[in-house]
Amino acid sequence: MPEEYGNAESVTGTDASVAIDPSLLNKPVHPETQPANSSDELLKHKLGLANQHAKKAKQEADEVRRQFESLTAEMNALKEAQQLAVRENLEGQGAFKELWEKSEADRKALQATYLNETTDLKAKLESVTQGAAAERLKSAALQQITRSNAVNPNQLYTLLQTQLRTNDDGQPVLLNSGVEQPLGDYLANLKSSAEWQHHFSASNAKGMGAGAATTTVAPGMANPYRTRNLTEAMKLEVTNPELAKQLKAEALSGS
Repeated sequence: MPEEYGNAESVTGTDASVAIDPSLLNKPVHPETQPANSSDELLKHKLGLANQHAKKAKQEADEVRRQFESLTAEMNALKEAQQLAVRENLEGQGAFKELWEKSEADRKALQATYLNETTDLKAKLESVTQGAAAERLKSAALQQITRSNAVNPNQLYTLLQTQLRTNDDGQPVLLNSGVEQPLGDYLANLKSSAEWQHHFSASNAKGMGAGAATTTVAPGMANPYRTRNLTEAMKLEVTNPELAKQLKAEALSGS
């Protein structure tokens, strides 16, 4: 493995370019001394807390709903009493009307409080849900990165984190030039890239006599101008014309 590497290239995504810190690419990577199962235990603890928060938020929402339903029942009973009082004694209608208006105002105030608290609880639940989803994505991604024999899985996860997503099947994928690519496939391509191969252990190196890794401006992505995939090339020219221009120049140069 070379001791030095050139400047890191940018890996371009859909929204913005992710600049790789050259110091991360050139700096030797050492395995973490922390036990392998430490991150799993921390994840289980975080997921446990997230589940507790979600359960508590649901209980609070149920309690507010019960209070609202109880008050609504009381208002309905009061309305029936009003109608009965009007029929029995028209003279008392004025006093009863005042009582009804006050009760109706109280009901509307409680309804507004219920709606506000419900909105807040929904926001809290959404936050807890998103946090749990992020932890699940991190756990699944780290498992695949570790299986790929990465020297430092946490460091490699940090470098790829902004491009990681979860697909409809709940599996980690990576947005590569706006296209979802299975994380395992992307990691396999990185291992054969000159800019990234030092992130993986020597057991993944090519055998004696194998050709050197091909340098590319987009590690982990097949160059459609090299593979002559016209469909992907046209799509790339629409979604990311700058990257398309670089890949086209790369293919023409034969690098």
